[in-house]
Amino acid sequence: MKNRLTALLAAALLLLAPGCGGAKETCFSDFAPAEESRLVIYTSHPESVYDPIVKEFEERTGIWVQVETGGTAALLDRLTEERDRPACDLLFGGGADSLTARKELFSPYASPAAMEIDPSVLCGDNSWMPFSILPVVIVYNPVLVRMNPPEGWSSLLNPVWRGRIAFADPTVSGCSYTALATMMQVLPGEDTLETFYRNLDGRTLPGISDVVDEVADAVAEGSCTIGVTTEPAALEAVRAGRDGAVLYPKEGTSAAADGMAVISGCAHEENARQFIDFALSADVQRYIARECLRRPVRPDLLPEEAEDMTVLDYDLEQAAAGRETVLNRWRTLEAAS
Repeated sequence: MKNRLTALLAAALLLLAPGCGGAKETCFSDFAPAEESRLVIYTSHPESVYDPIVKEFEERTGIWVQVETGGTAALLDRLTEERDRPACDLLFGGGADSLTARKELFSPYASPAAMEIDPSVLCGDNSWMPFSILPVVIVYNPVLVRMNPPEGWSSLLNPVWRGRIAFADPTVSGCSYTALATMMQVLPGEDTLETFYRNLDGRTLPGISDVVDEVADAVAEGSCTIGVTTEPAALEAVRAGRDGAVLYPKEGTSAAADGMAVISGCAHEENARQFIDFALSADVQRYIARECLRRPVRPDLLPEEAEDMTVLDYDLEQAAAGRETVLNRWRTLEAAS
């Protein structure tokens, strides 16, 4: 079965083009199965991550999956609007801090696979389950940044980089909010947020995956030649031979999980739970480590070649509790610029 999963997922992966953001819907046909064999997923993952996993889940279980995509913040807002009549069964993706901040939307579930998971990334009340571990990193263009590359979070406040930092809008991207919260915990000054925003020179990107494209495709010194993104996005660029180099901040970085959550009051709760169990299986966790360059939440499956880094004691509860305050400060800066 393991070899079969590898073959099916690898074949599916070859047919996919990486992408993120924008709405995409896999609609039911006239031959959709009975209601009890359906599952509706909202996901912020790129298609190259979710599609092979969803297809294999359908193959193994016979459950028909409908997928709708968007940014984490937009999906959480949509779930809030639909709270009285949920249209979704499972949220697949989203940073731990974003999910914790909106945990009232979810139906707690403790997967049997929890005993195999790194305890440091488990949610205490089981309102969501972790899927992968996403360290926040800095990426830079080694062709254009040959001298004095950035060293860490403090570099992002240095005016020498003003207008040259690629950063996704944290009001849209959950991963980008995690990066912002990490920087504010590392550099806890009162004006850290404002100083960093000024250094962006009023420019943000739609999604976290756009950061690597912006940096790797930079053509001149005035372009965005450094950026803040997730480890898998940066490593994917390196593996593809693009102009990107990965930097693990000298001060340390967060290595929080992205997660999965069953929607409270959903129509297909048992199918959503089955998907979580499947996503935490050894087959899928091994697959995301090898093909998606994501750190699995099962420590026994972490590849030996995974880069060592200094992991911060990231205060998830603080990041979750302060999310709306921080984002409102960000919106105020946008409105004033």
